Amino acid sequence: MKILAPVSSLSEALPLIESGARELYCGLSPAAWGKEHGENIWLNRRGPGKANLADSEELEKIVALAHRKETKVFLTMNQPGYVKALYPDLISFVRDTLSIGVDALIMADPGLIRRVKEKEPAAVIHVSSLASVLNSSSIGFFRSLGAQRIIFPRYLDLQVLHKMIEASERDLEFEVFILNDGCVFEEGFCHVSHAFGGAFCHNPAWSYKLREISAGGNKVSRLPAGGETFQQNVDEYKRWLWLGIKNFGGFPGPGGYPLGMCGLCALPALQALGIASLKIVGREASLRKKAAGVKLVRKTLDLLEAGCSESELRERAKELKGVPGLCRSGYMCYYR
Repeated sequence: MKILAPVSSLSEALPLIESGARELYCGLSPAAWGKEHGENIWLNRRGPGKANLADSEELEKIVALAHRKETKVFLTMNQPGYVKALYPDLISFVRDTLSIGVDALIMADPGLIRRVKEKEPAAVIHVSSLASVLNSSSIGFFRSLGAQRIIFPRYLDLQVLHKMIEASERDLEFEVFILNDGCVFEEGFCHVSHAFGGAFCHNPAWSYKLREISAGGNKVSRLPAGGETFQQNVDEYKRWLWLGIKNFGGFPGPGGYPLGMCGLCALPALQALGIASLKIVGREASLRKKAAGVKLVRKTLDLLEAGCSESELRERAKELKGVPGLCRSGYMCYYR
């Protein structure tokens, strides 16, 4: 299994590769695109700014450096949908990036994937988690469009992943999330909450009240069968937001490794499933956090490759993370 790390500048590429990444992914937001289409029409899921490279010249340098180090570079074009009128310009953009030597395009829009494969049959397509591939039929659909890799969405449990992979053709690669940045909802379907100046779904400071409706609907019990009150449920929800979604406010653990969502304990199971790539999230994060995440995953993979048992690896991974109590809460686990 290879480590896939986010990169947002040329200066980050070599440190991430030296830390253990063998695949890099990035976004590109050239000024010419913004001038032509406006600042609100993004080439990928991240807007113009520190999460994206500023120009194709920097991308070309990253690709050249990565290839010298036997590392691949993938480019995000992962909006769930693009206006069809943009397709000609998007195809032109694709051709420019492929000429640079980008190894794969990360995409979610089925129509654009089909158009790219028609115009550039040799293009390697990785289906983004934003395509919400949640069942084996979805895998088959994107395979029929010419995709070579499926990036599974967050929170699919190991049993579901096993069934989906078993039901699919064996000529595909599969990628999963391994570190950082949870999501409150299923991000591939989450169009509205990011459309009003930022996500409104994960503020731990918000207050919630239980209100009875005067007529219609179902009566809400203030003490469910499990014995948890509404306020207890809200408190636990806020705790989950802080630990798994807000990544503990961005603070690192005692060993300097990032806190937040994590799938390290599941590495033996992911290996058994034939997972090809482990994705570290966070293009907009600092280099320190990115490199620390790569090193953490690399150390845990080294334990697995050295023959560490599943139970022992689970404990060692918690030790490396440095916060066993938080790990036991389950609120930082991708694969509970």
